[in-house]
Amino acid sequence: MISISFVDRARLVTAHACGVRRNGLDGLLYGPDRILQSIDALHYAHHDRQIRREMRLLTTGPDEECAVLAEQQRQIQQQLRAARGLVKRRRIADLRAAGALLPARPTDDPRQVARAWLGRFLSEEKELLVRSIAMAAGVPPAACTHIGSIREKIAKGIDNGWLTAPVSTLVEQTLSLDDAAFRRVLLKDAGMQNGRDDVLCHPLVLNRWRDQLHAEIGDLKPSAQGRPGLGGVPAHSRPSTTWLRQFHDRRRLFTALLQRREECTMLITQLNDVLTLAEQRDPSYRRLKDAADLAYDELVRRHPVLYRHIRAALQPYENRHGRLSLHGSRSDLRRQVFTELTHLHAAPSPGHVPQAR
Repeated sequence: MISISFVDRARLVTAHACGVRRNGLDGLLYGPDRILQSIDALHYAHHDRQIRREMRLLTTGPDEECAVLAEQQRQIQQQLRAARGLVKRRRIADLRAAGALLPARPTDDPRQVARAWLGRFLSEEKELLVRSIAMAAGVPPAACTHIGSIREKIAKGIDNGWLTAPVSTLVEQTLSLDDAAFRRVLLKDAGMQNGRDDVLCHPLVLNRWRDQLHAEIGDLKPSAQGRPGLGGVPAHSRPSTTWLRQFHDRRRLFTALLQRREECTMLITQLNDVLTLAEQRDPSYRRLKDAADLAYDELVRRHPVLYRHIRAALQPYENRHGRLSLHGSRSDLRRQVFTELTHLHAAPSPGHVPQAR
């Protein structure tokens, strides 16, 4: 039943969060293959209890039923946090087991930082070097193609068979929609719990869906939220029936959009992990990493002045052991250094004589 009906799943996760226990229920709801759907249902149930409590406060005032709804909302929220934490722990374990988890802290080796910044500053030259070194090492040309956008990365994943996501006519039509038409698709989907529009979950559509959800939530928020002291209930002493209905509908739409945004974010995270793990399993991955390392070395050899300038900019932040101890924003410092490198790189070298045209 929970595989067929979203409402049945929402009822079951609510009952479980509020204390119902049955053999096998934890695995049924929170096993690796079902936990994301249960998080989605918990998100809906949490907002459902909130809106029901708000409407009761507006119509009858605080009573025992309001207290029951508030307690259920608290228990659902607690279960939602636990489920999100479980997903995070499983994800970290999977990435760590595959060797794909980046270090928690950036490197404190100034030489590595300087090489990385030089490669980022000269990104086009670096990519050409990586490609030429990798192809000379026997890496197929297709594997050496620089990926300049997330859409190109997804398309590469589909072409390589890393993702089972055929680009159907419906997907192409959705990608070609103008903003107004895409908004109508999004709002129609947000109004349904069962029978959602699966095309929005296609990897090539996900980022546009997320961006449009952000925009819709921002536009609707001022009229869908009210006084924080009453959990979002506006300060109306005797609201009319018409106002209550309009407020209820705005709240339902607003919370549905929040629910969809969380679903979209989880799908994007899942997609990125799939692509990361698939890339690491590809036979060319290690050779491309080695080619990139050699490319950084070659950039340092070709541009010693730029490299020394970066090292000099980092030197004030080195401790007595020669390690970086940068407590401020690295990105701010990097932007400042890149501005200096732009002028330095554009300046003619000593003894340079411009050639006549």
